[in-house]
Amino acid sequence: MNRLAVYLNHHIDGVVYSAPSILAANSTDRSVLKYFPRLVAEPISTLDVRRLARFSYQLAQKNIPLPITLRGAGLSKNASDIGSGLIMSLARLNHIQEIDPIQRLVRVQTGVTLGELRKSLLLQGLDFVVYGDDRETIGDLISRNASVYDNTRPKTISSLITCAEVVLADGSLIQAEPLNKLTLKKKTKLNNFEGDIYHEISELCRENSEVVDALDSLHSRAGFAGIRDFAGKSASLVPLFCGADNSLGIITEVILKVEPVFDEPIRIAVVCRNANDYVKVVDVLQKLNLPDLFVYDTELYNEVENTGKTSRFFRKASDDGYLITATIKDDSNLWRKHKLRKIKTELKNYRLIIEDKDNRNDFDVLNENLIAYLNDSTKNIYRLPLIDGVYIPREAQVRYLNAVTRMSDKLGVALAIYGRPEFDTFTVRPNYTINTAEGRRKMVSFMREYIKMIYDLGGNACGNASEGRFLPIFINQYRDAKQLKLDGRIKQIFDPFDIFNPGIKQEADVRNILRHFRIDYGDGIISEH
Repeated sequence: MNRLAVYLNHHIDGVVYSAPSILAANSTDRSVLKYFPRLVAEPISTLDVRRLARFSYQLAQKNIPLPITLRGAGLSKNASDIGSGLIMSLARLNHIQEIDPIQRLVRVQTGVTLGELRKSLLLQGLDFVVYGDDRETIGDLISRNASVYDNTRPKTISSLITCAEVVLADGSLIQAEPLNKLTLKKKTKLNNFEGDIYHEISELCRENSEVVDALDSLHSRAGFAGIRDFAGKSASLVPLFCGADNSLGIITEVILKVEPVFDEPIRIAVVCRNANDYVKVVDVLQKLNLPDLFVYDTELYNEVENTGKTSRFFRKASDDGYLITATIKDDSNLWRKHKLRKIKTELKNYRLIIEDKDNRNDFDVLNENLIAYLNDSTKNIYRLPLIDGVYIPREAQVRYLNAVTRMSDKLGVALAIYGRPEFDTFTVRPNYTINTAEGRRKMVSFMREYIKMIYDLGGNACGNASEGRFLPIFINQYRDAKQLKLDGRIKQIFDPFDIFNPGIKQEADVRNILRHFRIDYGDGIISEH
């Protein structure tokens, strides 16, 4: 074991590793990049996290870099779980501390997985309504500002956090929560790092009010768009940490809002013949506030038949059609039936499939079919998660869907679409090889053309997740220069020595990124989240 690992093991209760096998296991996530870390640490308490952050901070003050990259389940598709310094895994900070079914709140450490939390909440008749892979940790979901589903309007996980315990760059610990004007004023006068942050962020909002007001944290998770929420009524730092790719601080514990589980929800599916039909159907379903909207490209299921999977829902669909699924969830059974009657009336010219005992399994396996499609690859040719969840405004979606079809024909690459209509986000997973220079060149060429199309349509490449380490080399040229400058200043305020996840978001060195391209891609099952 190297001397640095021995020293740190003397000072924390958890474990720091330097074994090559452990470093290699933490050198990749679900992205196309690979970074070999120097050390891997598994703290077992918030105090351990503070000690590690303080040590890195003190080294940085002496111009000795040991940057920290936080790692949850290692499922990041934007390379935010990997780095060349110290990988800090919060896997052992995995306790569900308290569940309050009366106030519908839960207090958890951020190493808890979504699946574990949902199982515990279900015993209380509750649910945590966030889109994500059950293997993801709560920290993972916060890092990318995961989307939320409910019966009102699209939101992100930021809206479900009432309080967060955060370790700052210097190792100090704060409680981030909404503040009134008087409390905020008191915070700005504190004679410590926390006070400096509140003071400087408040001043930054005042000096850049026009830039801050123009941000849209729902449709763009790029940069630190959560500063707009801080500048609003709540004055909470929580939205800034959501979607920050763990580059501003380390959240170790949160109090989350949860929702009751709805009894007997009704699932429906609608088959659309083309892009125009798709937009019309989504408009109808959204007017009725239906959550869990999902769209599947017919082409996706034409391809998935190669895996042995199939879907009865697509048997009468046209080759350029789409399947939209949704759920009718309401407290009142009468209200659910009323919505269903309206849907039947509004969509009488479409093939409408309503869940019953005979087709329940067909609804259940739709997601399994998608996972089979995503993981169906030949040797060194993979459906790569290069740019998931792009935002396209509703008025441009017909043009987008048709443009993707043309691009698929032009490049000779299958570009089956799936996505979440309630957020107006879409995903394609092109097949490319990454172990040859030619394969990587084609992949980069596709990215440039696809991203240009997105921004030409008024869309955004970061519609349902932050940009991480890979996307900035393609998207920063389309972002407003003032917003990029604002992001840089926010990072400097929270992390003056750049110890948390350096290279994330704003810094985009093309040569460095290309140097870290993986030559293989075999790290387990890829999900759609």
